[in-house]
Amino acid sequence: MRIGRVVAGTMALAATTIMATSESAAAGVTPRVGSDHAYSGRQDTPSVPLHKGSGVAQHQYRIAVFTGGEEGAGTDANVYITIYGTRRSAGPIRLDNSANNFETGKTDHFTLGLSDLGRLKSIKIRHDNSGKKPGWFLNKVTIDGNANFSAFRWLAKDEDDHRTWVKLRRD
Repeated sequence: MRIGRVVAGTMALAATTIMATSESAAAGVTPRVGSDHAYSGRQDTPSVPLHKGSGVAQHQYRIAVFTGGEEGAGTDANVYITIYGTRRSAGPIRLDNSANNFETGKTDHFTLGLSDLGRLKSIKIRHDNSGKKPGWFLNKVTIDGNANFSAFRWLAKDEDDHRTWVKLRRD
């Protein structure tokens, strides 16, 4: 059933869209993630996914990522999230909406259009250790304002446990 797996994978990809806004994003910016998705980058305008192909998102998850205020806490690396719910999981999904995401003391906002994951249980958040200053101090992640995932730790090859990822349970 190789064709069935390819179709199922295509449907899952089409159903997974990301729309992003950030307090550091300039008005009018239209970020792109891959060639199949386009997103509204305006913070004062509701984000609407633009789909190519079939599949419609059933739920919009609003994600806030809080970077610590410690010196050097921001990262230039690419950041990815995987969300685990009681029904299914989604990811890894790259979180990107402007050239200056995940800066020291800042909060970045993203909206992911996904199939319903059920009650959110945990997340895995990581970075790829790229860029000039890849080390990152992650304070916490919130999803839909009520699912909190506290980290308060470095994700860095040269800090703490030398990992660039962490799996967090819901607070």
